[in-house]
Amino acid sequence: MGVDFKRLASFIWIADLGSLSRAADRMRVAQPALSRQMRLLEAELGVPLFARHRRGMSLTSAGEELRSRLLGPLRQIELVVEDIRSLSDEVTGNIAIGVPPTVSHVLAGALAKRVVNQAPNVSLRVVEGYAAHLIDWLQRGEIDVAILYGPAADLQLKTEDLLIEEICLVGSAESDLSPSRSVRFKDLAALPLILPSRPHGLRVVADNAAVKAKVKLSVRFQADSFVLMKELVESDLGYSMMPYSAIVREAEAGRLRWAPIVEPTVNRQLVLGTHPGTTSRTAKTLAKMVRREIADQVNIGRWSARLLFDPHSSE
Repeated sequence: MGVDFKRLASFIWIADLGSLSRAADRMRVAQPALSRQMRLLEAELGVPLFARHRRGMSLTSAGEELRSRLLGPLRQIELVVEDIRSLSDEVTGNIAIGVPPTVSHVLAGALAKRVVNQAPNVSLRVVEGYAAHLIDWLQRGEIDVAILYGPAADLQLKTEDLLIEEICLVGSAESDLSPSRSVRFKDLAALPLILPSRPHGLRVVADNAAVKAKVKLSVRFQADSFVLMKELVESDLGYSMMPYSAIVREAEAGRLRWAPIVEPTVNRQLVLGTHPGTTSRTAKTLAKMVRREIADQVNIGRWSARLLFDPHSSE
């Protein structure tokens, strides 16, 4: 006989909450019954899944492995159930989208409003992460849709092109940068730069551009927080390379200044990725909303970019 599906779902609850009592409260089941289910699951698998202590329960190495392998399949089963429930005209269910921090800054709030207005029975979860993390979570099924750095032809994912936008040089209010005065890429070698570390898609774009231009960049600070990176630039500790959409508020408020980069220009391409097995109606609806929101942001000038899809398409 196979392992009971409900026990696996209960295992995920306990693993995520780190406490048998909290999981029992959230699931609205008796704690002794939940404890017995976990002991039965451990007996069936033949390995301990939790280390039990006074402060709660932590996963063993076997428990960590089980959790990582279950998240994707359980999420896919959940989406199938939601699809069956949503055979009516109304779209319902839970959906998770992953976005890089620089995209979240300009898109997340507007997208959430669109979901509330157009699909009020959809529960949206927005997850920020760096490129490598987003790809991993998407491939494992932990998120349903993700905005990724492209091109993504080498990924085992379904992708569609979204846009291309220029990366600009960003400095503090005390800098002499100006949108009317371009900066040659080779001149960046003389500037102290503030960039994220290599897993960040923005760093990959900067490094790849430097290799092509045969320029060695001088990175003074590595900041893996988008907010911190901007704070360091505002404090006049160095310059950064970001898309204008990521700093539009600070630029309009006079807290940051920027200039175009030329010879060559530096671009980033964004694509929309979905898990190969995702056929959820809710996920498809969200993907359509992402495209519409991006198109609207570009049309009103809030996102300075070139669309790579037809905004009038019904697909």
